Amino acid sequence: MKKVFFILLSVFTLVSCKKDKGETACMATAASIAGSYRITAITYKASATSAEMNYYNLVFPDACERDDILSLNINGTYIMIDAGIVCSPPNTDNGNWSISGNTLIIDGDPSTIESYNCQTLILIQTGVQVAGDKYKITLTRQ
Repeated sequence: MKKVFFILLSVFTLVSCKKDKGETACMATAASIAGSYRITAITYKASATSAEMNYYNLVFPDACERDDILSLNINGTYIMIDAGIVCSPPNTDNGNWSISGNTLIIDGDPSTIESYNCQTLILIQTGVQVAGDKYKITLTRQ
């Protein structure tokens, strides 16, 4: 009986460790991250103990800013395109980006890569307004 129990336990262990067919590994490299994104969420915490607040509409008060596209090019350059509803004057920007370990650097400003699943890139910036604060920026691939 013990032998049957251990065989079943082994089978269940092997089956439960098997990856789903739709699941793919997604490394945060310049090649995998390069592409077009839209910022879809921004939250802010003033300190580790404070509540997380939705800052999306505070950072982007105008609708024409909420549909802009950030294009991260494989050659290390980026362009922010004033897409969809165009602001007056149009709001475009460009510069350089790179990755070092789990840090995404845009124009010299580092952001920690909290997670990346090939569709959604979540970045963390700390100490932006005051020491100990935290911005969480969610970018969704377009």
